[in-house]
Amino acid sequence: MTTRRTIRKKLALWLVILLLVAEYSYGLGFTTEVKAGAIENDRNIITSVSMAVYGPDGQTVTGDVYEQGSEVTLNYTWVLQDGHGYQAGDTFSFQIPNQFKLYNDISGPLVSDEGDVGSFTVNKDTYLAVMTFNSFIENHDNVHGTLSLRTKFDKEVIKGSTVQQISFPLNGDTQVVVLRFKPDVASTIEKKGTPEGYNAQSIYWTVDVNKTLESVYGAEVTDPIPDGLSLDPVTVAVYQLDVGLDGTVSQGILVDPSNYTLDTQDGKLKLKFADSPISGAYRIAFSTDITNLAKTKFKNTAFFSGDNLPQAEASSTVEVKRAPSLQKYAIHYEPSIQTITWGINYNYNYGSISQADAVLKDLFNESQELVAGSVKVYNVTVDGDGKATVGAQLAEGTDYTLTPASAANKIGFEIRFLQDVSTPYFIEYKTKSKERLFSPKRITNTVTSGTYRAEANQDIYPVIIYKTVDAAGANYRNKTADWKITINDDGYPMSNVVVKDTFPYSGLTFIPESLVVRSASGAVVPTSEYTLDYDKPVVQGKGFTVTFLKPITGKYTISYKLQFDYYGLTEGKNKFYNTAYLTWDGGSASATGVFNPRIEVKNNGFKFGEYNAASKTISWYVAANYNSKPLKSAEIVDVIQAPQSLIDGSVKLKELYLYPSGLTSRNGDLNVKYTYTVTQENGNSILRIKLLEPVNYPFYVEFKTSLDGKLINSGKINNTANIYDDNKPVSADLTGSVTIPFGGEYVVKNGAQAGDKINWSVYINRGQSFIRDAKITDVGSANQLLLTDSFHLYPTTVSPSGTVTKAGPELVKGTDYTLDVTTTNDGKQTFVLSFKNPIGSAYILEYQSLIAARSGETVTNAVTLSGNNVVEVTKETSTEVIVGVSTGSGTGNGTRSMLTVKKLDDSDYLKLLAGATFDLYRLNGSERLLIGTQTTGADGVAVFNGILAGSYILVETKAPSGYVLDGAERPVTVGAGANIVLPITNHVAPSPVPSETPPPSATPTSSATPSPVVSASPVPSVTPSPVVSASPAPSATPSPAPSAEASASPTPSATPSPAPSVTPSAEVSAAPSATPTAPVSSETPPVVVPVPSPSPTGSSVPGVIIPDEQIPAGPVNPGEPQPTPLPSVTPTEVPIDDEVPLGGVDIDDDDVPKGNPSDPEVSPATGKLPKTGEGSSLPIYMGGLGLILIGIVINRWLNRSKKPE
Repeated sequence: MTTRRTIRKKLALWLVILLLVAEYSYGLGFTTEVKAGAIENDRNIITSVSMAVYGPDGQTVTGDVYEQGSEVTLNYTWVLQDGHGYQAGDTFSFQIPNQFKLYNDISGPLVSDEGDVGSFTVNKDTYLAVMTFNSFIENHDNVHGTLSLRTKFDKEVIKGSTVQQISFPLNGDTQVVVLRFKPDVASTIEKKGTPEGYNAQSIYWTVDVNKTLESVYGAEVTDPIPDGLSLDPVTVAVYQLDVGLDGTVSQGILVDPSNYTLDTQDGKLKLKFADSPISGAYRIAFSTDITNLAKTKFKNTAFFSGDNLPQAEASSTVEVKRAPSLQKYAIHYEPSIQTITWGINYNYNYGSISQADAVLKDLFNESQELVAGSVKVYNVTVDGDGKATVGAQLAEGTDYTLTPASAANKIGFEIRFLQDVSTPYFIEYKTKSKERLFSPKRITNTVTSGTYRAEANQDIYPVIIYKTVDAAGANYRNKTADWKITINDDGYPMSNVVVKDTFPYSGLTFIPESLVVRSASGAVVPTSEYTLDYDKPVVQGKGFTVTFLKPITGKYTISYKLQFDYYGLTEGKNKFYNTAYLTWDGGSASATGVFNPRIEVKNNGFKFGEYNAASKTISWYVAANYNSKPLKSAEIVDVIQAPQSLIDGSVKLKELYLYPSGLTSRNGDLNVKYTYTVTQENGNSILRIKLLEPVNYPFYVEFKTSLDGKLINSGKINNTANIYDDNKPVSADLTGSVTIPFGGEYVVKNGAQAGDKINWSVYINRGQSFIRDAKITDVGSANQLLLTDSFHLYPTTVSPSGTVTKAGPELVKGTDYTLDVTTTNDGKQTFVLSFKNPIGSAYILEYQSLIAARSGETVTNAVTLSGNNVVEVTKETSTEVIVGVSTGSGTGNGTRSMLTVKKLDDSDYLKLLAGATFDLYRLNGSERLLIGTQTTGADGVAVFNGILAGSYILVETKAPSGYVLDGAERPVTVGAGANIVLPITNHVAPSPVPSETPPPSATPTSSATPSPVVSASPVPSVTPSPVVSASPAPSATPSPAPSAEASASPTPSATPSPAPSVTPSAEVSAAPSATPTAPVSSETPPVVVPVPSPSPTGSSVPGVIIPDEQIPAGPVNPGEPQPTPLPSVTPTEVPIDDEVPLGGVDIDDDDVPKGNPSDPEVSPATGKLPKTGEGSSLPIYMGGLGLILIGIVINRWLNRSKKPE
C-alpha cells in the first residue's frame, strides 16, 4: 500500500516537472524559431529576362551588333506561385552577370499600387541581387513583378572575341544570350602593303573589309593598281577575318572562290561577294610586281561599298628600300701616315648590267696617289634587311681589269668587269698624300658608272706638331694644368729641330721641373739630347724653348705643367691660350691649345641655397674668393629679394676647403672679424658683410632668410651676391636659386568616384603663404548633391623637402572655421569655408557629394581661395570627374525640387517664427546623409533649394526663442520637380510664473453629419492626420478615442484646453489610404503643396509594380490593420510622389503592369497581430496532450491494481 502510494506520488511529481519544463521552455524561447527563408533554395522565381541596349544617342538599338560599353536595361520578371507558403522576411537572391558594369550599390522598394511588396538590393562588389518580401505576399495571390536595372556592358570584363555569351538564371535553369559587339576600330576598311624584302621586286597587299561587322548588302571591293605596279591575278585570295574587341585581327580560313567574283581588267581589282548580306569581316590579299625599279614609293587606295553602305576608302603608302646602284664613302683615315681607305658599293640593287656597261671610273685629288696593291674587289650578298655580307675576292685579270685614269686636276683608276653584272660587288682601295702635309685639306673622291655617279669627302690635317691640354685633370687647388706638345707624328727626318712655347694672352706660368721629353716608344729622352731655355726666375706670361741637339726621325712628345692665374689674363679673355712653334731645316709649323677653366674660376665664386619647407627658411651659401685673390678690404653684398626677411643672428663666415677637382666643402668658423648691416632698397633687403682683415683664400658666407608670415607667390626665389675689394668688383654676379615646393599654389582639388558618391579632396595653401581672411569658395555642377556632414578639415605636417601629409586633430567647425552651403533654384550648390584665424600652413579638406548625374556625365567643381596679405589673393582651380552610374527600378529626369519649411505659432498661424534651425537628411539605402541645414528668417521660412527626388528626414535642432523644441523626425518624400511647403508649429515655452488654469469647457463643433465620440477623455488639441497611414511616432493625444468604426465626417469632441491648437497638414497626392483624414477647422488656413500626382492605371493583376514615372513612398497595405485616426495626431510624414528612389536609381516601367489583387475579398481580420517569426504552438499542445494521456493510463493502472486489496 505504502509502496504504491510512493510510486504514484513520484509519477505525479515527474509529470508536474515535465509540464513545467515544457511551459518554461516555450515561454523562454528554447523552442526552434522559424528563420527567414531563402526562396532560391526552393525554386527560381525568375521567369524571364529581357534586355534593352541603347546607342550613343540614347535610342534603343534595333540591330544585333552592339557598341562596347553601351547602356543597358535589364528586366527580370519574377512570379510567386499561388499557395507558395512564403512569409514576410523571405528572400530571393540571384547573381547579376559580371559582364554588366555596376558602379555603385543599388537599393529600392518593390512597389505595387497597394503598397510595398518588399525591397531589393544589388551589391556592386559581389553582383548579388537580393529581393526581400514583406507580409504583402502572405495575403495576395498572383504576386509577380519586374526588377529593372540600368547598367552598361563592362569593357574590362567583355574582352577577346566579338561574340560573347552571357548566362542568366531562369526557371531553375540558365538562359544563355549570345551577343555580338562592334570591334574598337576606326574604320570599316583598312589597307596595308609590305615590300617583299630589301630591294623588293614585288609588294604584298591586304585589304581588310567590314571590320565593324555590319550587315552589308551587295558588298563590293575595288582597288585601282597605281602606275609602276602590275597585278598578278593568280595571287588574289580571300580569307575570313577574325576581329577582336580591341580591333586586333587574325587571318582565318580561305574563302572558296565560288563565294565571290573577281575582275582584274583595266589594271584594276574588282571583287564582289556572292552572299548578300555579309556580316563578317574579310581579307583580300594579292601581290603586285614592281615594274618601275627607279620608283621607291607607291600609294594604293582601296574602296569598300554596298547597297546600304556608303563608299569607304583606305590608303596605304609603301616605301621600297632599295640600295643605290653606286655608292662611295671613306672607310678610315690614318693621320700618322696620311692614308685614306675608300669603299665603293656597286650594283647593290641587283640590277642587270651588260659587260660593256660594267665599268667603274674612280678619280681623286692629284695631291693623292693610289697605294699600290690596295685595290680589291669582292662578291657581296644583300639580305632582306639590307645587310651586306662580303664574300670571295675577285681575281684581277680574270674577273676584271685595272687601269690608270685621269682628268683635269684629278687622277685615279678604271675597273672594267669581264662579264655581265647582276650581283653586288664591293671595291676597297687606299690613297695617300704625295707630299708632307703642312695644312688641313679636303680630299674629294668621285666614282662613275654609266649614268650613275657617287662622291665622298675626307678631311685630312697635318701632324707635324699639335698640342693638347688635360682640362679634366686640372688641379684647381694648386691651379695647375698638364700640357703636351707632339712633334713629327708623321715620321719624317728632321734636323735642327727647335720648339718654342708661348703664352699669347698671359695668365700662365711655366713650371720648369715638370718638363719631360719622350720618344715614340714612350722612353724618356735624356737631357743631354736637348736644351731647355726659360727666364730665371720664371715670369708669368713667359714661355720656354726646347732645342734638339740631334736630328730626329720619329715622333716626340714634350709634357709639362703650367700654373694658371685668371687675373693674369689679358683683359677681355676668359680662357688660357698656349701656342707652340716648331722650326727645322727646311720648314716650320705651329699648334695652339686652349684651356677653358671651371665657371667658378671665371666668377671667382658661386652661390646656392637650400629651402626647408618645415620651417619656411632658406639657407644661403656664398663661396667667395674662389681664386684666392688677395683682398685687403673684402665686402660681400647680397640682395635679398622680397618676400624674404633676414633671420637675425644667422650670418656666419666659414672656412672653404677647395679640392683639386674644383669641388668645395664647408668647414669650421672662419677666424676673421667682420660686421654686417641690412638696409632696404626698392622693397628688397641689402645685406652687406664687411671683413675687417685682409684675406687671400676662399671662404664661405652663410645666412638664413624666412618666408614665414609672407605671401609666397612664386615657386622659385633667386638671390645674387657680389664681392668687392675697396669698392671694386672682384667677382661676377654670384646668383643662386631655390625651388619652393607648391610655391604660388593656393588651392588644388581632385575627386574620385566611390560608388554613388564622389570623394573630393581640396589641398589648401600647400605653398604655406600667410593669408588673412582665408576663404574657400566651391561651386559645383547641378548633377551632384553635397553631403554636409561629410566635411572634414585637417591640418598637415610638412617635411623639410615639402611633402604635405594629413595630420590631426581635425579642425572644429564653428571654432576654427565656418561652413555655409547654399543652393540655387537650378540645383547648383556652393559652399563657403571661412577660416576664423589667419592661416600660414597647409590644410586638407575632404568631403563627399552624392552623384545625381547620368552615367558618362561630367561632374565639375570650381574652387577658389581668396584672402589677403598686403595684397588681395584670389586663385581658382577646377576639377572634372566623369562618373558611371548603375541604377535600378527608377529613372532620374534631372529636375530638382524645393522644400520650404514654414514655422508658425501653434496658437496663432499668422505669427511667423524666426530662428528655428532644421537639418535635412537624405535616406540613401541604409545611410542617412545630412545634406543641408537651414534657419528660418524673419518671414518664418527656411528653404532647401535644389534637392533631389527621394526620401528625407527633417529634424528641428533649434527652436525659436521662447518656444519648446519639437524634436520629432519628420519623414518627407519628395517627387521630381516638386515645390513642397511644410508648415510646422511650435508651442510657447511655459512661463516660470504660475498662472490660473481656466476651467475646462466643452466646445461643440457643428457638422452636417455629426458623429459623437464615445470617449469622455479630454483631447487638448485638434490636428488633422496626414494622408498616409498614421506614423508610429508618439502622438500628443493623452488617451485614444475608442471608436467602433472610423468615419470621414467631422467628429465633435470635448476640448478642455483653453486654446485649441490646430496644425495644418501638408496636402499631397498619394496612393489610396484606408485611414480617414480628420477634418480641419474652418478657421484653419489650408496649406496646399503643389506636387504632380499621376493617375494609377488599374489592372486586375496584383503584380509587383516597378514604375518608371512614379514610386509612391510606402502606401498603406489595405490588408494591414490601421489605427483609428485621432483629432490630435500630429503629422509626422509627408508623402510625396518620388520619381527617383534612394541611391539615384533609374526605373523603367514600359512593360511593367500595375493593378490590384485578383482576389479583392481577401482581407485579414481587423485587430489581428502580425506574426513575428516564432514557430508554431502545435508541438507544445501535442506534448501537453501526450502527458495528460500518460497520466490517465497510469491512474487506471493504479486503480486496477488497488481493487484486489
